[in-house]
Amino acid sequence: MLLLETLGVKMSFLESFPSHLQLPVAVTCYWTRSEPKVKLLQLKALLLMIVSGELDRITNDPGTSLKNIILDEKKSQSKDFDLDAAHSFCQWQCCLQMGLYLNQLLSTPLSEPDLSRLYSGTLVHSLYQELKSTPSVENMFSSSPKMTQLYQVLLNTVKSSVSPHFFQKVTETKSESRKKKKASKKRKAISAELLLTVLPADGTHTQPQSIQEHFTSPF
Repeated sequence: MLLLETLGVKMSFLESFPSHLQLPVAVTCYWTRSEPKVKLLQLKALLLMIVSGELDRITNDPGTSLKNIILDEKKSQSKDFDLDAAHSFCQWQCCLQMGLYLNQLLSTPLSEPDLSRLYSGTLVHSLYQELKSTPSVENMFSSSPKMTQLYQVLLNTVKSSVSPHFFQKVTETKSESRKKKKASKKRKAISAELLLTVLPADGTHTQPQSIQEHFTSPF
């Protein structure tokens, strides 16, 4: 299928999901491989949001899961706004939009999702902030085994589309750390030398009238 080839996803990855979630899952796999690198907590927040929308669809009561499972809007507004996360989630929306366009252009080989239930900016940002401080938020669907299973399958599927160490933090080796320290000391030494050339030993400082006065013209 041309659509999935473009997104770099195999149909076997999507067969375990309801048809209306297959396109969002494929898009999420594609988004995860984008730059700047997606953080694991961003992925988890996004998937929890998708599952929340699915719960709303099943219960046919929009907003119930948002009120009872996570947090109210006032609480989310009190959190610091994360610009990097906002950029990452905007990228996901752009990927989804392009995925929808391509799907329509190819005569909809995949079912289209209910966008009104699929994405909530307030919710995904709130979930991301909560996950940073309270990892147990990831278990927000513990009272619903079906939703818990859906979340785990979503997470495992997307993670399996990248390398096993993709979300691991890169730790510096001792040699890399020493190199950085040496470079930092060198920069400080150069800065000190430049400062001494500008400030005479008696502490006085004469401001030149123009930049050209620092140099002697060779002409």
